[in-house]
Amino acid sequence: MDAPRVLATAFLVTMVACGRSSMHNNRDPHPTSGPAAGEPEVTVGNGGRPTSDGGHQGSGGSIATGGSPSTTGSGGDTPGTGTRGLAGGGGRMSTAFTSPTGGTESGGRSSIGGSATGGSAAGGSRGPVGGVGLGGATAAGGRGGRSGTCGDGTVGPGEQCDLGADNTASTALVVTQGALSFAAVPLTRTGSGKDFYSYSSASAHTGFEQPGLSQILLYLDKSTRVLSLLVIHGVDQDTSGLEQPSSTVQFLFSGLPESTAIGISDDSGELIMTSATTATGLWSFTNNSDGGVLDGLPLPGNWSITVEPFFIKGGWTWTWLEADGSVVPLDISQPLTIEAHATHGQCRPDCTIPQCGDGRLDGGEVCDDGQPSSSGCSLNCMSFN
Repeated sequence: MDAPRVLATAFLVTMVACGRSSMHNNRDPHPTSGPAAGEPEVTVGNGGRPTSDGGHQGSGGSIATGGSPSTTGSGGDTPGTGTRGLAGGGGRMSTAFTSPTGGTESGGRSSIGGSATGGSAAGGSRGPVGGVGLGGATAAGGRGGRSGTCGDGTVGPGEQCDLGADNTASTALVVTQGALSFAAVPLTRTGSGKDFYSYSSASAHTGFEQPGLSQILLYLDKSTRVLSLLVIHGVDQDTSGLEQPSSTVQFLFSGLPESTAIGISDDSGELIMTSATTATGLWSFTNNSDGGVLDGLPLPGNWSITVEPFFIKGGWTWTWLEADGSVVPLDISQPLTIEAHATHGQCRPDCTIPQCGDGRLDGGEVCDDGQPSSSGCSLNCMSFN
């Protein structure tokens, strides 16, 4: 081999050896050790794992560039631009999530406005702009403005009034049996309760009679404003052609106003006053109806009548007859209470104001057809025209 080729070969060998030594010496002899004091940790440096925008750890990582581990360096826990990434473009969570710059101020936990900017102040928990902030935990609009709850003591949208616990029932007449309770409106006609009962052939002839059906109702004479309580059992076979099985029924009345009087006893002696405030009806009949009329109930008035039924013989259904001819089923084994109220409260339980002409018979009214005029109920709801 000539001298130049020998020199070239030696040079190449030397360069290779030097390269290996340099590569070896550039390795970190202690790969698990941390950075020296004052030096940044670069385990998750620029473009760390796995993404930079919204990833787990991007530029800035979980420890800021510069100095020992910190949560407030440049990048630390400040908001990033990812979507709830552990450390997007620097920061543990995304814009508007928990962070020193947002925290419970601008951005806070949920969205812009969190629980401070708008929070429970601008908009508040029931604010007109939004939930717990401008957008807050429930986004823009959140729970929205106050929808209004009748009975909370504050007049809300759609309410005429709201006295809270002082909202009171204002109905002139109320019927109650066990859990059942409803406003009663008298069947109103021209003529007395006795005229309406139309007693003949030892029976009532109101047009509502049916075999095995017992009915109770309030009747109001438009001309005299006399209120009556009527009881009708069964049907007259002679005029209806319907058979009424042999039956026995007894009713006990208590709490009657002292002005109460017997209007009709069907038949004579079967409905009697037993004291100034009590009465008894005991009826036995076959193929006809039975019952009676109690007159003189004050309206407006303050009284409470209890009716105890005893359906002793025959198969019976008991109903309350409404002013429009509809019926409310009653329990034949439970007493019934009819109450009258001469006055009404300032605000009903449904947050409406009682007033003449609203179509609801309130305490102090004799009538209210919803259209006070010269041809029906008077303008003050105290009489009929």
